[in-house]
Amino acid sequence: MALWTLLCEGGFVMLPLGLCSLVVWCIIVERSFFYTRIAFRQESFFLEASNLLLYADREGVKRLCEKYTYVPGAQVLLSVLSRFESPHELRKKHWREAMERRTIQMQSELKRALWVLGTIASASPFIGLFGTVVGILRSFQSMAASGNAGFTVVGQGISESLIATAAGIIVAVIAVVAFNTLQVIATRLGQTLRLQMDELMELLV
Repeated sequence: MALWTLLCEGGFVMLPLGLCSLVVWCIIVERSFFYTRIAFRQESFFLEASNLLLYADREGVKRLCEKYTYVPGAQVLLSVLSRFESPHELRKKHWREAMERRTIQMQSELKRALWVLGTIASASPFIGLFGTVVGILRSFQSMAASGNAGFTVVGQGISESLIATAAGIIVAVIAVVAFNTLQVIATRLGQTLRLQMDELMELLV
């Protein structure tokens, strides 16, 4: 209750900061779960696909890709197989370009929503600063209205400004740490995807 009271005293800027904090934590939980699931499944898919390709079992590989539809590597490999099975020679000829485009698309998907964390990390301190300015202005208005410069007059405005500043900094720090951490994980998963696809293509062609 003391924490809730303290947050309420931060003024109206606590509402957008609270919304930003909620968005940050939703993205952290969703991306963390997604990356953990992908990292484990991608490795399993790669090993199974490699074994099937060693025996030139393209039909088995296709069924495997359809089984792991949510795995980036499976989507890339499935797009390549569809090129090989195409009746048009031009589509077969440019299978590597298609694989490259699909890989880039999957790498972009891995970084989905991370820009939101970066935006919130940049904007939150300014939202808190806006609350600081409003709190200070309120203090001056109270002084002008009462004609007194005592702490009891300006205390509420100063308290509001400090709480808003602290809240903005806290949200920004969490967003920055989450953004950098998830960005590194997404980049590593993307690099692993590209390396694994290169190895699978060596076995496929």
